Amino acid sequence: MKTCMYLRKSRAEDLSDSTGDTLRRHRETLEETARAMQLTICGVYEEVVSGEDLYARPEMLRLLRDVKDGVCEAVLCMDIDRLGRGTMSQQGVILETFKEAGVRIITPQKTYDLQDEMDEDYTELQTFFARKELKLIKKRMRRGVERTAADGGYLANAPYGYEKTRAGRLPTLKIREDEATYVRQMFLSYANGEGTPAIAAFLNACGAHPRRSEAFTRGAVMNILRNPVYTGTVIWNRRRFLRSGGQSPGCRKIENNREQWVVTHGKHPAIVTQELFDRVQARMRARSKPSGTGRELVNPFAGLIRCANCGGLMQLRPRANRPGGYLLCERAGCCPSCDFSDAADTLRNALRPLLRRIPIQPAAPDPCDQKREYLLLKAEKRLRTQEGRLCTLLESGIYSPALYEERRRILLAQREKLSEQLCRLPAAPDNPQRTKDFTAEDALDGASPAEENRLWRLLVRSILCRSERGPDGHHVSFEIQLRCSPDV
Repeated sequence: MKTCMYLRKSRAEDLSDSTGDTLRRHRETLEETARAMQLTICGVYEEVVSGEDLYARPEMLRLLRDVKDGVCEAVLCMDIDRLGRGTMSQQGVILETFKEAGVRIITPQKTYDLQDEMDEDYTELQTFFARKELKLIKKRMRRGVERTAADGGYLANAPYGYEKTRAGRLPTLKIREDEATYVRQMFLSYANGEGTPAIAAFLNACGAHPRRSEAFTRGAVMNILRNPVYTGTVIWNRRRFLRSGGQSPGCRKIENNREQWVVTHGKHPAIVTQELFDRVQARMRARSKPSGTGRELVNPFAGLIRCANCGGLMQLRPRANRPGGYLLCERAGCCPSCDFSDAADTLRNALRPLLRRIPIQPAAPDPCDQKREYLLLKAEKRLRTQEGRLCTLLESGIYSPALYEERRRILLAQREKLSEQLCRLPAAPDNPQRTKDFTAEDALDGASPAEENRLWRLLVRSILCRSERGPDGHHVSFEIQLRCSPDV
């Protein structure tokens, strides 16, 4: 029987064992089972990931695709909960895929045929208990993390300047003097008036390297300067992460209220004094600018222009005491800045021919406005009729001249009010033929930066900016990658 082998170890399980040892033992057990049952292994799928989120498990997704394509007749795993123990909907995706393909689930203890009603019920019962077990594990782990943080332990990755160690059974940090020297230099330089770009350039010139990138940037320096861990403090529950859910895995970071933070004095030694840290924070607050969150968008090409050298986003920065702004790579010293107004005009001129080839159907007239216009015209016609009857009543002697003048003034006032209402209605286009030639370029004229940004995001995938300064001057060029064919 053609069989696929699936191996998974959760990061949260049995931290005393190394990942390689656990997976090796599981593989040996499953290989013995395969030999005993005379199974032919046609593929091995192995990953170290939590079983909570199906769409964050690439090997499991690959296995499900192969099951649908009929690659195997059975899947061999250590237990049912190895396949997953997330939400009911995600577990249902796994079991329904196996059931529709007629693929069996084989474990060292039992073989499950989901076409059989008893096996299907037993599998669903096991997945129910697996979800309950996951909730209990998460609750116990959270209590353990809270207790460790309250005791001054440190559980996260070691920040720059420290390395992980233990104080008895408590995880904590110890100083890496080769990195701590640069950390002290960052705090002292910033407190004495240096800016973060200059500090980053100095560190790179000295040969210092951050843990997860090739060179220091102003953002990396800023993160270090804001981190209270360097004063010997431990902060837990500062932020939480929300999964996006669905088939697009990812997390959204949310800052918790300060009342929810757990702040304790850590077991690890401080690299900088509290007094120096407070000086740095005070200078940061004095120099900080309000966040752009909630404000009107200014850059119509926001999120689209990237540096051709490093691939990072180009940021719009304001000029001091001068209108306009300039585009700057988020990585310090990567490329020269360029004038934003010139760049925006160049890009618009390059993209306008594409916009001219995209016809836009104008919005149909509002039925409410059409009905309102009809009723107003009908009322105006009724007033004209009443005015004619008024003359007849005067000539026949039924109305006196004074009464005639009074009634006539009332009718004229009503007609004037109706005329004003008709003038306020939106006018129909003078030339209906012109609407056939309405293009996306017309939508660009008069659009706000936010509206323009939405238009460019529909058409443009990314824009690579190459800014170079040489003996013959400053040269800026752009490479535009479109989402659609240029021959629209």
